[in-house]
Amino acid sequence: MGTAILLAIALSLDGFGVGMSYGLRRIRIPWASMLMIAFCTVAAMSSAVLFGGWFAQWIQFLSPNTLGAIILLSLGAYQLFRAFVPKDNLEEEALPVSTIGAAVREPVIKFQFEVLGIVVQVLRYPEQADLDGSGVITIKESALLGTALSLDALASGLALGFSAGIIHSLPVISLVAFTQVLMLRLGQVVTGIVPRRILTRIGYLPGILLILIGIGKMI
Repeated sequence: MGTAILLAIALSLDGFGVGMSYGLRRIRIPWASMLMIAFCTVAAMSSAVLFGGWFAQWIQFLSPNTLGAIILLSLGAYQLFRAFVPKDNLEEEALPVSTIGAAVREPVIKFQFEVLGIVVQVLRYPEQADLDGSGVITIKESALLGTALSLDALASGLALGFSAGIIHSLPVISLVAFTQVLMLRLGQVVTGIVPRRILTRIGYLPGILLILIGIGKMI
């Protein structure tokens, strides 16, 4: 259970940062939108667990625990890289969200890549999820935000699927979804209270926790 709690915290700290960003900009997230974000996390992790369980049957040269550990270690390393490297150095100029409507008129494959770019952009700049600039994240907008926040959960769900079936993974998935919503709300509440230097150090925590969980699965 302790590992599940650490995993939930590691996967939800992005939500804490998003909550703080919204608190600073006075953007509200109604509870219905919170539930949509939780649903996106559950859907992403459940799909990944099912795929991971199926894929593990075809991999014979590595144990399920080792496969899961490799994914968690890789995800943790990526999280640390993202924490060390400034935002502006990770990507070039972000795709304006206003291009969503225009993208629909483009070829399907190009549209899919643009949507993926928008999801990544929302994770880097959470205020972009407020498409209409109303100051409230609607249910439709929360689906976009939930997709962005569930990217790490997708990878972790794949790792979970290698070593546990969907039935055994359901409590972990539920805990991650609950923690995601809790961190979003907590981020809004503590806006302006937590010093910036502490927030900078918190940014390293998800990567460290995922690496420790990965190492623990290999021992």
